[in-house]
Amino acid sequence: MSNIIQLLEKMGQEANLQDKDKLEQAIQTAELEHSLKESLLNKDKLTLERQLDICPDIVAFLFPAEDDQPQQEDDEEQKEEIRSVING
Repeated sequence: MSNIIQLLEKMGQEANLQDKDKLEQAIQTAELEHSLKESLLNKDKLTLERQLDICPDIVAFLFPAEDDQPQQEDDEEQKEEIRSVING
């Protein structure tokens, strides 16, 4: 697994690997399984993700914090309404 990570890192760092021939040469000389090489050469992202067991979907949820102050004000308003009704 570390060989593929090293190759991907190298691909991201070295500008000369933007050239198709040099990229193919780097992939062919890397010590990788044939299926990984094929996925890289074919630029088959989906197959590569499956082979590396990558979960590309990241889901995040944000829940705003609730402020206690407005709730206390609502309680006080309700108490005042009750007093008004009782005192008529």
